[in-house]
Amino acid sequence: MSDATFIKTNITDAKLVSPDGGKRLALGPGVDMFFKISGDEADGLFDYFEIRVRYLGGPPLHRHPDQHETFHIIEGELTIKVGDQLVEAKAGDYLFIPKGTIHGYVNLKEGTTARAVCNVAPGGFDKYMEELSQYMSTAHPPDQARINEISAKYGQIFAGPPLAVSMGLMKGR
Repeated sequence: MSDATFIKTNITDAKLVSPDGGKRLALGPGVDMFFKISGDEADGLFDYFEIRVRYLGGPPLHRHPDQHETFHIIEGELTIKVGDQLVEAKAGDYLFIPKGTIHGYVNLKEGTTARAVCNVAPGGFDKYMEELSQYMSTAHPPDQARINEISAKYGQIFAGPPLAVSMGLMKGR
């Protein structure tokens, strides 16, 4: 069975995506992303995706200078750093992060996978994540200069290590 079904309407095609469907990107140990709608499919307005974050998984601190981001926690808990504050986001919580704000997240609950649906607007974030994921899957070890080059190409800026590292829960990666 296909992971996406297109539904004909009188204007355009709608899209129904299964729970495990969409463009799946594995972002190193601990985080999987499932892009349900990309900016290209939404006239560049937004990207909509699900993240699944295993114990101690999460990205480096970063910011999107030109994109707002939202998190709606649908299962488990994420500790999200927003600026200088740590937010404990539980299932049902919704968080808006304005563009330019330094942020990152981590799952601190051993033996669990946290799930959240996210929206980045305007769209195009999927292209960045796809190129970064492709590079990370082939580079052993990855070169930080190349990662920074890919990030700059898409207007994304790293601002520090993953939260699990800065909290002393794991060694830097």
